[in-house]
Amino acid sequence: MQIDTPADAFWGLPSSKANFCEQVAAPLRLDYVVTRYVAEFINSLTNLCYVFYAIYGLRRLQQARSISFSRALPYYGLMAVGLCSAIYHVSLQYHTQMLDDLSMLFTTTPLLHRVLTVNANRKDSFVAGAAIYMALSLLIIYHVTTDELIIHASFFVSSIAIIGIRTIQLLKQRTTENSTARRQVWGMVVFGAGIFHLGYIVWLVDSWACEWLTSTRAAIGLPWAWLLELHGWWHIFTGIGAYTFIAVIDQLVSGGDHQDIDANFAWPATWASQSIFAGVASTMVGADDKKHN
Repeated sequence: MQIDTPADAFWGLPSSKANFCEQVAAPLRLDYVVTRYVAEFINSLTNLCYVFYAIYGLRRLQQARSISFSRALPYYGLMAVGLCSAIYHVSLQYHTQMLDDLSMLFTTTPLLHRVLTVNANRKDSFVAGAAIYMALSLLIIYHVTTDELIIHASFFVSSIAIIGIRTIQLLKQRTTENSTARRQVWGMVVFGAGIFHLGYIVWLVDSWACEWLTSTRAAIGLPWAWLLELHGWWHIFTGIGAYTFIAVIDQLVSGGDHQDIDANFAWPATWASQSIFAGVASTMVGADDKKHN
């Protein structure tokens, strides 16, 4: 498919290796459709989802007067994801693509440290943090220098897997069996994992069905065509999923009161704690408890 960039594009010709499926004018795939200052308008705008949830999480910590570096850092990482990704989609330049690639690790690495050191003393926590962040620094240098994706993706996927496993372990350790709090948190965990995977699915569809999406958006026209900007939905879904896990882990690790737990979370995590997801999660927990008895 032909890619066309307007001559007056503020950031010039894209130099990034990726150019996502955002346009409304068939048959050309156009960047800078809405304004000459933004290459991919919807893909840039939807990154506000990460920033919104990061600010909400930080404000909740501030209101509870329990804000600390370790608790705030994952939210700052989530904010960094939104800002770095927005900068990339605004400009489509190679160096901003590197920011977008690495920004995912800005959120997962602090969470990885928290779940691995939850029961560690201060010295052991510091040593583990130094090792994890040293590994992250080496990975950043290697990725930026070589643009190699396999190790980068492996580190990210491994971090997500460890965080998910440790979250389940902490949930079982730090909530009472058959309690309302456990059911609610399980509901949020199931929902967070589900919406994160949904985001990955729409990301794949956006890549595989770009030509069909392009022609359909052109036929529908604005503003409804924006609903078919699937990479933008990837930002929204993963932003919600990432926030949900950050907030759940913070709730479990901080040792906070699990009474009226919904008050500590933003929508739709609060909805998930009371919805069908909580019912599904409760069934899963019950089956798992019977399995181990």
